[in-house]
Amino acid sequence: MSASYSFCQPQAAKDSSVDILPHWKTGETHTVKIKATTTDVAGGKGQTFLSTFAANFKVQAYDTSGYKIEWVYTGATLGENDPVLENQIVGHLLNTKMVFRLTDVGRFVELVNVEEVKTAANKAVDDLITSSAANPTMNVQYKAAKQLIATKQGLEIALLKQIKFYNFSFGFNYKLHFTQTNPLKYPNPLGGQPFDAVEKVELTKLDAKNNVCVIETSKTIDGDVLKKSVMEYIKKISNADAKEIDAQLGRASLEMSEATMQQLDYKKSTLQKSYYKRTMNLGFQSRVTLLEMETAD
Repeated sequence: MSASYSFCQPQAAKDSSVDILPHWKTGETHTVKIKATTTDVAGGKGQTFLSTFAANFKVQAYDTSGYKIEWVYTGATLGENDPVLENQIVGHLLNTKMVFRLTDVGRFVELVNVEEVKTAANKAVDDLITSSAANPTMNVQYKAAKQLIATKQGLEIALLKQIKFYNFSFGFNYKLHFTQTNPLKYPNPLGGQPFDAVEKVELTKLDAKNNVCVIETSKTIDGDVLKKSVMEYIKKISNADAKEIDAQLGRASLEMSEATMQQLDYKKSTLQKSYYKRTMNLGFQSRVTLLEMETAD
């Protein structure tokens, strides 16, 4: 996400703008509730998986360079055969401290205790590999995850999506009902070149009396471009010609998009409620992932 930086204190200003910055104190703690729902459709059959998590975060330290935060998952209820690797791994990391740094305006910098987290994650993934021997699809994915978490960057990608989403809106200035549009590159899950995409960011609500604001974003990819990429992919993995592939896809409305909403108390710097929704409909299969998060205190 891109937006204009501002370093002043958060306020419902006369020009209907607000700065989203952390104003936590050392020792401050908060409890976070998380719900992750995944819906898969393939061959006309759908299946939904639900996993829930509880976490605490504590401000270990603050100085002019930023914040050091300790995040601990305290509980997890995993949906049976949840296909999202992060959910499975995080669900096996209860009580593992994840310490990370944020800038003074709340943007994510890095995971700090890399070796400690890597050791715990390796054990969790090894256990998942062993327990998934009868599920070849998941077994292969866990083995790939094992390679991913071998590096610091891989650990951050594999394990910190929920943490990064909590701080997603921090560090920017937002203006009410002003839509900022940003061109960007979107990863291609089919292995081709990244897609050109458009991101939109908007402050849709500003309640100065209660120090509450709502920020919404969206990312979309042109449907025709997506369909062309899917056709090329199917052509590579099958013997079907273009006419057969077109008939197979039919008039399916292919979609690849992301949408987020965050409602924040910008004075307390806490997330009241939020969601991140990712839709990927490739015609022959589709997946919708929904991550919902709120601060419980």
